[in-house]
Amino acid sequence: MLELIRNATIEDYKRGYLWDGKKAEFFCLICEKYINQEDDNINVHIDSHGSPIERLLMLDKKYTGLTEIQKEFLDMVSNKYTDKEIAMKLACAESTVRNMRFALRERARQARAFLAVMELAEEDMPKIALPRLRVFPVREEKRKALLPRFADLFEPDKNYTEAEVKKIIQAIYEDDATIRRYLVDYGYLTRSNDGSKYYKSSKENIMSDINKKEAKDNYKLQEVEMGIIQIYNTVNGYSFVDTCTNLYKPFESIKFQLNLGKTKSKELKKDWKEYGEDAFEFKVVEKLKPKEGSSEKEKIEELKELLKMWIESEGENLKLYK
Repeated sequence: MLELIRNATIEDYKRGYLWDGKKAEFFCLICEKYINQEDDNINVHIDSHGSPIERLLMLDKKYTGLTEIQKEFLDMVSNKYTDKEIAMKLACAESTVRNMRFALRERARQARAFLAVMELAEEDMPKIALPRLRVFPVREEKRKALLPRFADLFEPDKNYTEAEVKKIIQAIYEDDATIRRYLVDYGYLTRSNDGSKYYKSSKENIMSDINKKEAKDNYKLQEVEMGIIQIYNTVNGYSFVDTCTNLYKPFESIKFQLNLGKTKSKELKKDWKEYGEDAFEFKVVEKLKPKEGSSEKEKIEELKELLKMWIESEGENLKLYK
């Protein structure tokens, strides 16, 4: 919790709270308590601590570095007290008040320079990375279970540019376009018509059953490409070829299975372990153009026939894994 406060930005301190992406909750910097996601609740809670400067002056000296006299002085400055009035309150000379004002302004200038130095010094320091996701699940129930992990990275009631959304997602998964699409489709994020802005509502905004059914129907209407894929060993020239009923990112799950040591071909498994992923090329070598009105079963049969024809066309030059 202490680390959370220490890592707060200037804007976080000004508004009095920050967003904890790990817990997907707001955290009050003043009383150090977690507040639920409702926007009204966090604003009501923060307002209970007073004005922005009153809230900051309540923070412990270990965070602000201010003494009690300096806090009292800044409180009076924020309330537009004159130097004479401040001097009377603090029982000191007006010249002392002017010196105190100058010293604090100088300290603020030094702090800005110090922040710049620290940011530059730490730019090349290794950062603790979030656990990365290798493969995004194909099955809907697994996708639905994983999406909240991405949604929790975004602060409710805040606008994000497309570049900001991409950067946040890529910290966990490289294919940000897929995650962005699903976050919008499942109602976790709202996207502007031109796609330049994203927004996460503090209210529960997950798709209703009606919207889910509509999204499923739209997905089913999309044409799914089928074809023949090839995994080619650049070291010894052997290939593994197979049919594929969905050519959208066909190799991710195959690579994942191979890394787990699971594959149809024992020879391919052996070479994969020996040479590594970089020794292989992944290609879509043929796409099926099914006859109009073909059933799914007929398309599968056509796909198998296409595989036979492609293998025959390659002749003796094609060395296949068994």
